[in-house]
Amino acid sequence: MPLGQLETEAIYTTLKTEEGLEYDFLEDKPEGLNGPQQIYLQDNLNDIILVIILISLTVFNFFAEANLATLNFFHLVILLTGYTLGKRFAVHAAFLTILIVWAFILADANPYLRYLNEIELNLHMTLWGGLLIMMGWFGSFLAKIFHKNPEEASPAEL
Repeated sequence: MPLGQLETEAIYTTLKTEEGLEYDFLEDKPEGLNGPQQIYLQDNLNDIILVIILISLTVFNFFAEANLATLNFFHLVILLTGYTLGKRFAVHAAFLTILIVWAFILADANPYLRYLNEIELNLHMTLWGGLLIMMGWFGSFLAKIFHKNPEEASPAEL
């Protein structure tokens, strides 16, 4: 048999073999939740994130009086929100978080003013709020990079 015909038969055999294979091993299947729990999480993820934000704000306000360091927890929540639900929802969730924290501070500013004067408190909260909004944008930016080329995404591209 000529060499060209052997190559053609090898390619044809390879294509026929690949058509019959099922590529289940290539699909990204989560290992944790299956069935109804996973469907519920996918359908209600935005509500779950808002509940996490509201509950954690309430807990931090009651148990960590005037501790501004606990507010950095929300950077992670908003980053993950931007990564999973997109820029618009992440920025809205960050803005909601900032408004609620300011409402807590304005309701009773005395514990915060023991450690910082009014100008320092306003500056700290403004910087924290701005970084929180940027964190939501950055999370959606990361999602775009990783979903475009997941195997080629490297820290150098950021």
